[in-house]
Amino acid sequence: MITIRGRSHKYLALIVDTNLASSESIVGDLMGSDIAPHIRDVITSVCENTIRKQFIELALIAQATSDTNVQGADTTPSFYSSLTETSVNEIKTFFGVEDQKKKWNIGFPKTPRRITVEIPIDVEKLVELSFGIFGKSGTGKTFLGNILAGYITLYDLMLRKTSPTSKRIKMLIFDMHSEYALELKDNMGNIVADGIAKIFSGMFKRYTPDEELARNRGLELLKIDYNELSIDDFRLMAPIFGLSEAFINHLPKYASIIRKTMKLDKYWVWGLLLDEYAEEELQKNAEGRLILEEVVKRAGVRNAGELRERIVGIINEKLGRGPAQAFMAQTSKLRRMLRYPYTCHEDIIGDIVNNVLSDDGYNIVISLGRFEKETPLYMIIANLIARRLRQRIIEKSERGEELRTKVVIFLEEAHNFLSRDAYRQSPFGDIAREMRKKGVILCIIDQRPSELDPDVISMLWTNFVFALTNRNDIEAALLGAPKAELFKKVIPTLGCREVLVYGEAIRFPVIIKVKDYKNLTSLFSEIMFNLEKENKILEEHLREQGLL
Repeated sequence: MITIRGRSHKYLALIVDTNLASSESIVGDLMGSDIAPHIRDVITSVCENTIRKQFIELALIAQATSDTNVQGADTTPSFYSSLTETSVNEIKTFFGVEDQKKKWNIGFPKTPRRITVEIPIDVEKLVELSFGIFGKSGTGKTFLGNILAGYITLYDLMLRKTSPTSKRIKMLIFDMHSEYALELKDNMGNIVADGIAKIFSGMFKRYTPDEELARNRGLELLKIDYNELSIDDFRLMAPIFGLSEAFINHLPKYASIIRKTMKLDKYWVWGLLLDEYAEEELQKNAEGRLILEEVVKRAGVRNAGELRERIVGIINEKLGRGPAQAFMAQTSKLRRMLRYPYTCHEDIIGDIVNNVLSDDGYNIVISLGRFEKETPLYMIIANLIARRLRQRIIEKSERGEELRTKVVIFLEEAHNFLSRDAYRQSPFGDIAREMRKKGVILCIIDQRPSELDPDVISMLWTNFVFALTNRNDIEAALLGAPKAELFKKVIPTLGCREVLVYGEAIRFPVIIKVKDYKNLTSLFSEIMFNLEKENKILEEHLREQGLL
């Protein structure tokens, strides 16, 4: 970042490129190829300091005529305007200052010489509309995600204090690597600091499908009710499971046969999973035995092997040998689902949705624990929660009720749900298209923004772009950015924790070195302690007045 001082305006600009032309090439341009080499060498050595061609390329981002009259750059500096380092006061003039209510500092501007002033993000504007965090692995996306989640938590606390009737903000965070629920780690796997849900433990409820993690770290065990899965869920997961196109095409007919002919109704997914191997697995735990007992009872068979034979026989009779063979071959690929914790009577998904829709509920983090590389499990959990959330919101809307909360969903590896192929089938696609006006927004987090549907990118109003090197990813991440062509040169050169921020939540596009999250944790803890102290004093006062 650099300042240009014109005659009537002061400009703020980002340096997007620098270059230095070699003296030899310039001499060649000036003298032509007919000059003797030894003469060229003499001229070059004598004149190199005067004929060297240097330049920097700038992207104008803002202009000001005074400390109060600041706006986006719509004019250009006058000829021979001076170029100077940006001062602390100029940064404050152009970007504002932190008030620890709506505006919170996220890092230092990237300048030729580091200056000790930070740039704030407007959290109130951030949570009005969906936003995105993009960058390669290891660039700092999760650290920034935790910072933003922390600021949203603090903003909500301040809002509750200053405006008790305002809608509460609830976060639903899908945490693949347990860095929001537990601890953040550096690129070497060393623990750096506690995740945001651990710091604000009284305001978050943490769930995991990992039984050992739940038992040892105090998280709630998240079991999945496979009865809630839809055909669309299997369509979305088909590439990951390796399911064939023929199987997916026949799946509605398979489901109909299992539901109606075999009388399994809502247990139809178990008709896909059950065979002799699955029966052996289900017998190992009480929940599995209950499911097995219910399924064989409904189907009127003695065991899972007989159930399987009858289903295959009916498919062969009604659909033919090919579909029957596809059923037998492809359903074996779904056996990994038996490794995930399941239930048929606990409504854990319902508890999660109730929390994020209740003004006195908790923020929610879903931590995968040891299942962090199990994309199918991640997709199953996320889709079930998103579908139930959307359904509940629609039901409220049909009754004429408004949401009592604003819901912010942090969605890691978002392309699994919002790619060009998945966008129209995924419940997250429905949420992105339909739910913004009802108070639900998405924080899209991804390494490959080019795999997202363009409609999704166009819905993002604030973007945080870390280093990317793939041209398509860079273009997707900068879709809608001012000076996008110029910024394309910058993105591949960004270092760790350096991010281009542009959109509604910041005054002007800027490259920032994100502040050290470890240093922020003490601030979060201190503010939380002071707020809890104030709340206790207020409660005591209300009790003395007989108002509580």
